[in-house]
Amino acid sequence: MLKGVFLALIAIVFYGCSINPTPLESDLELPEEFSIKTADSTNISAIWWENFDSDTLNLLIKKALDNNPDILIAYENIEQARLQLGISEAAYLPTASLSAGTSASKTNSPNMDATTSKSTSASLRINYEIDLWGKIKASKDAAQARFDATVYDKDTIILSMYAAVAESYFSFLSYRERVTIAKNNLEISERLMQIVEAKYKSGSASLLDVSRQKSSLLSQQANVESLQLQESQAKNALAVLIGSLPQKFEINSDSLWDLSMPKVEAGLPSELLLNRPDIAKARANVVAANAATRVANADRFPSFSLSGSGGVSSSMLMSFKDPTSVLSIALNSAYTIFDGGRLNNLKEIEISKTKSAVQNYNKVILTALQESDDALLSVAYQDSLAKLQEEIVEESSRSLDIASLQYKYGSSDLTTLLDAQNKYFSSKDAQASQRLNHLKSLISLYKVLGGGWSGNI
Repeated sequence: MLKGVFLALIAIVFYGCSINPTPLESDLELPEEFSIKTADSTNISAIWWENFDSDTLNLLIKKALDNNPDILIAYENIEQARLQLGISEAAYLPTASLSAGTSASKTNSPNMDATTSKSTSASLRINYEIDLWGKIKASKDAAQARFDATVYDKDTIILSMYAAVAESYFSFLSYRERVTIAKNNLEISERLMQIVEAKYKSGSASLLDVSRQKSSLLSQQANVESLQLQESQAKNALAVLIGSLPQKFEINSDSLWDLSMPKVEAGLPSELLLNRPDIAKARANVVAANAATRVANADRFPSFSLSGSGGVSSSMLMSFKDPTSVLSIALNSAYTIFDGGRLNNLKEIEISKTKSAVQNYNKVILTALQESDDALLSVAYQDSLAKLQEEIVEESSRSLDIASLQYKYGSSDLTTLLDAQNKYFSSKDAQASQRLNHLKSLISLYKVLGGGWSGNI
C-alpha cells in the first residue's frame, strides 16, 4: 500500500514537470488581395478540365487516373501510412503473449542411476503501458498527421497529373496545327516559286531571284519535318503520362481552335490555405513535427506499466495432471537517471525539426501566392496578346497578297515579296504558339488555385 502511494506521489511530481511544449505555428500574414482584381470567392470545379470542351482530354485524364505510375505509387504510400497509423493506435491496447512447452530429458552418469525428468507448462502474460505523459497519444497524432500528409501528397500528384496531361495534349495539338500551317506555307512557297520561275523564263526575274525563293521553299520543307518530329515526341510523352506504350498509342485529336477558353476567377489569397493540397501537406508536416516533439519530451520522464501473468506447470509430459499454478500482477516503472543529455538533445532536435517544418510551411504559402499572382498576370497578358496576334495575322496576310500581286506584275522586287512571305509564315506559326501559351496559362491558373480540391481525405 505504501509503495503504491509512493509511486503515485512520484507520478504527481513528474506530471507537474511534464507540460508539453507549446506547439510552433506559422505567423505569416497573408495579403488581402492579388495584384489583379478577381471575384470574391473561388468556385472551381473539381473536374475543371471539362471546361475546355474536349471529349478526348476527358478520356485521357480518366486513363491517367487508372494507369499513371506516379499516382499508383502515391496510393501505395498511403497504404503504408495507414498501416503505420494502425501500429500507433495498437499502443492504446494491452499486449498479451501466450507461451507453452513440454520437454523430457534423461541423464546417465557412470556412478549414479539414470534420472529422467519431464515437464509441461503454459503461461499467459498481459502488459499495458500507462500513457501518463501523453506519449502514446502524441505518437498516434504524429502517425495521423503523416497519414494525412501522404493523402495530401497523392492529391497534389493527381492535380499535377491533370495539368500535365492537359498541357501535353494541348502541346500535341499545337504541334499538329503548326505542321498544318507549315504545309500550307509550303504550298504558298511553291506557288510563289512558280511565279518566280515564270518571270525568270520571261526574262523579268534574275537567277538570283530563283535561288532566293528556292532557299525559302527548302526552309519551309525543313520546318515541316522538324515540326512533325516534335509532334511525334509530344504524342509519345502524352502516352507515358497515361501509362500507355508510345509505340501503340493512337489518338483522335481535337482542333486547337475548337477548344473552349474558360474564364477562371482566383478568389482571395486566404482561400489558398483551403484550396491547395500541397499547403495542406505542409501544414500536416507541422502537426506531425509538433507531435514528435511531444513524444521526445515524454521520453524524458518515467514510464509506467501494468503487467499480469498466470500459468500452470506439471511434471508430466504432454499433460497437466496435478498442475502447479502461478498468478502475479505488478506495477512497473522505469526512469533514466543519467544519459549525458541524450534525451534532452533528442527533444531539442525535434523542436528544431518543427521549426524547419514551420518555415517550409511558410515557404509553400509564399510560393503559392507567387504562383497565383504570376498565373493571373499571365492569363491577362495572353488574353490581350490573342487579340493582337489575330490582327497581326490579318495584316500580314493582306501584305502577302499585295506583295504577291505587285511582284507578279512587276511593281515590286523579290525582296519585298520574301519579307511579306516570311512575316506571314511567322505570324501564323506564332498564333498557334500563342494559342498554346494561352491554354497553358489557364491550366496553370487552375493548378495553382488548387483545381477544385476540397480538402476531403
